[in-house]
Amino acid sequence: MTDENAGGEQPKLSKKELNKLARKAQKAEKAGAKGDNSQQQAGGDDEDFSKDFYGSYGLIQSTEKRDISFTPVKGVSGDLAGQKVWLRGRVHNIRAKGKTCFIVLRQGIYTIQVSLFVTEKISKQMIKFVAGISKESIIDVEGSVEKVENPVDSCTQKDVELLASQVFVVSASDPRLPLQIEDASRSAPTEEEKAGNNKLAVVNLDTRLDNRILDLRTTTSRGIFCDPIRRLPSFPQHPERPGIFWKSRRPKLSRLPAKEAPMSLR
Repeated sequence: MTDENAGGEQPKLSKKELNKLARKAQKAEKAGAKGDNSQQQAGGDDEDFSKDFYGSYGLIQSTEKRDISFTPVKGVSGDLAGQKVWLRGRVHNIRAKGKTCFIVLRQGIYTIQVSLFVTEKISKQMIKFVAGISKESIIDVEGSVEKVENPVDSCTQKDVELLASQVFVVSASDPRLPLQIEDASRSAPTEEEKAGNNKLAVVNLDTRLDNRILDLRTTTSRGIFCDPIRRLPSFPQHPERPGIFWKSRRPKLSRLPAKEAPMSLR
């Protein structure tokens, strides 16, 4: 019995098989070139040129004094257009998609829109960091005040926005809060809304009382406390009845029987 390959001769490949091997080699070459390009692109994305313009202050030990002059949110208007300002407030809401990020910054009852876009000064890593900030966190933002073409209906400062260039977290909040400020600010649903498959969250009274520090941050609660403070000084100065206004400060204590109450409250 003879062996056809005994002399070390390789079997000749057909034209079809040669074309098949050529196509495989071409695919392998393209795959290698694509892998090199992806590695180069990944290496470019790893370069964070905005690392000095965002982050967290960490534990504040008062070892240094930052020379920062903050502007109140209620004072930001079209008159400051084009100027750089620093703002400090709580993250009321945040939305991020792709290379853009929008923050609703709240200070008291005043809110303003803060915008971030990927540019030669703001990196993708910065957008990702800002998008991960939890609601109700206190942040410092530096940016340029710009007028907007369409009013920002979701904020009190409707004619301007802040184009942020620096964002730092002063105090981060718990990512999972027992209630959301948007839900606590919403009025109780009517009977018609209940019957109409209302899917909006409702904050019950016991949840509000158990988390009073959050409930007091709503616009309604702050308005209730601010209104008497602004109106009370005007009553004693009424021109028709000067000096006859009596102000009563009732104690905020739990109810006790008369015999057990302290002498100062009997």
